[in-house]
Amino acid sequence: MSNDKRLSVSAKRSTERPHIGAGSGAQTRRTSALVFAGGVALGAYEAGAFAALEKAGDPPVKWIAGSSIGAVNAGIIAGNPPEHRLERLRQFWNSTAFAPMPVTSFWFDTPTTGPMRRAYNWAAVLQGHLFGRPGLFHPRLDPSMGIGADDAAGLYDLTPLRKQLAELIDFGRLNNGEVRLSVVATDVVTGEAVVFDTARGARIGPEHLVASSALLPVFAPIEVDGRLLGDGGLTANAPLDVILDERTAEDVVCFVVDLFARDGSRPQSLLDAVARAQDLVFGNQTRRILEGHRREHRLRAMIDRLAARLPSEVREDPDIAPAVAEGQVRATIVLHLRRAAADEIGPGKPFDFSYATLAERWEAGTRDMQTALQTLEALLGDVDAAELVVREI
Repeated sequence: MSNDKRLSVSAKRSTERPHIGAGSGAQTRRTSALVFAGGVALGAYEAGAFAALEKAGDPPVKWIAGSSIGAVNAGIIAGNPPEHRLERLRQFWNSTAFAPMPVTSFWFDTPTTGPMRRAYNWAAVLQGHLFGRPGLFHPRLDPSMGIGADDAAGLYDLTPLRKQLAELIDFGRLNNGEVRLSVVATDVVTGEAVVFDTARGARIGPEHLVASSALLPVFAPIEVDGRLLGDGGLTANAPLDVILDERTAEDVVCFVVDLFARDGSRPQSLLDAVARAQDLVFGNQTRRILEGHRREHRLRAMIDRLAARLPSEVREDPDIAPAVAEGQVRATIVLHLRRAAADEIGPGKPFDFSYATLAERWEAGTRDMQTALQTLEALLGDVDAAELVVREI
């Protein structure tokens, strides 16, 4: 599908159950949602995915849930008018990019493959760790600072990110605009997931987005409203359950943008093994969430069919009615985008902020979202209301 093509929703009818996009004339009641995962510099893939979705124009996103860098990307989108969202995302990611030295200079082109490209990537990772990234984080003078004090320990300080977000985001629009935003963080003390949701009265500020990005022990956690909060990825790296747990009569189309690939190859070195463990820890979360919701969806559909056979006086019985209400089903489509880049450098890839790598991630996200939109176009109008359909991209 070309970038300029807009989705056309089929008008197929069913004599049994409604379908997503079914009917002609009546407006479809549908929630279109985005889920952005965490992964530091890997988040450029999410920005590219949004660029493709924004250019297609349909379906318009009504709700975004994010953890870590996914929360940052989501906040930039929700906190700007539609005509400036992509511009602000580009501004943010351009501000993080750099050409590592001494692997590259104005005398040589950026290497694209092979040992020189790996050296280029490793140089970016090492320089990022040594000096930090302007507008994101800087090294703490004393990483042990906070032991026995109010401040918690961490290698890097996210204060520069907080300052940049205050410049890029209109938080009044973010909290009162047309896009619902859910940000997930983790209570470092209790281990609980903490969800800040603009549709449930939360007032999200820069501190909430930074707290969601504070992955211990790399980044120091942030205290918000009396709770010490860390990275949302510690409990839900791609917080899909925030979307699927919502009880609503509307159909759902949800794009999940994952940054760590569950599928991979056999490790050939110690670094490969560390990188693979990293992918599995975060990449398997979404699979577990989807498996649980598939079971729940089937159970609700069974309750719905059973309730349809009961006499009305039984369905309305105070002891039976709550169980019948649990049988509400809605058509749900999940498009699962899984970033795959076998040529990236092992466990250091989340801190590769090099120009070439960020550009490649952005382009990969754009391509994968275009594929997801083509897949959605084929599905609309053909998904039964009792189904939860998942397509992996």
